Amino acid sequence: MMKRPLAILLGITGDFSFAAGCLLQALHRHSPDLNADILVYTDGNLPETDQTLLCALGARLVPFSPLEANFQAEYLKTFSLLTLATLEGLCLLDRYKTVIWLDVDTAIQDDISDLVTYGPLGMALEDPHFSESGVTSPASINVTRATPGLAPDEPNLNADVVVFQDTLPDAKALYRQCREWICQYAEYIKYIDQPALNMLAQDLRRRDAALFSLIPHDRFNAHPRNPGAQYATIVHAFGAYKLWDDGLTRCAFPEWERDYRRWVAKGGSPWQGLVENSEFLDGGAFFVLTRLHGNMSAAQKALDAQQAELERERILRRRFEGIAQKFGGS
Repeated sequence: MMKRPLAILLGITGDFSFAAGCLLQALHRHSPDLNADILVYTDGNLPETDQTLLCALGARLVPFSPLEANFQAEYLKTFSLLTLATLEGLCLLDRYKTVIWLDVDTAIQDDISDLVTYGPLGMALEDPHFSESGVTSPASINVTRATPGLAPDEPNLNADVVVFQDTLPDAKALYRQCREWICQYAEYIKYIDQPALNMLAQDLRRRDAALFSLIPHDRFNAHPRNPGAQYATIVHAFGAYKLWDDGLTRCAFPEWERDYRRWVAKGGSPWQGLVENSEFLDGGAFFVLTRLHGNMSAAQKALDAQQAELERERILRRRFEGIAQKFGGS
């Protein structure tokens, strides 16, 4: 069977159709010649209108049954089992030369075609701008205790963008290796898919350094806090603030915001959760910066006035002290 050149994989639960819709609109706009099959793994709970809209954007919806493992309930509240669909990329290499997984908490801002040049397994470092220390977290951040096979001090690789090439040796065996590792250590896993993929990357590097390549995070995995995120090909809003639940973040990435409004205007389901800093949404980035400049100018004027008043008081105090000394010494 002749292999297709490329598959793009996404994974969503029923309440995140809008995120896939935004990603696919941007993907078609920036990479019109990608010639990829788009597979969207779902939990089967997508509204019918959302299904229609995603299919119109070229997606094929694929029901996904997550791996049953003993994950801790507190982490399942935050991280979806749909992320385990990332590993399906390994199984698809008998049909595709290249498979690219994309998380949907991303903004695509330029052509992603160069991603096909990474691999056989390609992943990006966690953007060091995410942390206050400015240093990429260690791989141990993905688990609650040391787990065999995962070197804890290696730099953490994000599972936002993962490239699988059919030059990987025995990809289905690698798939089984990851699933078995997850089942064995699930009770210690925090970020559902990420520790297994870090484990896999480390294992492949030990076998042969040529089996893994590092995708540049500044270009394909830039956190919104990264000063260069405005120009990155892919912005990955990992962490507490997503592209949809914070008005300031949405102002900072207006292209994503426009795609979101297009999605909703077509009848797609909107984000159902809370939006922090929502007061900034109607003004946009220019409004935010203008108001900030105005507030800073007003604060500077107030500070200058206070300093002038303090200087006047110092002059008067020196005068009174001079008078007191004069009469006190007479």
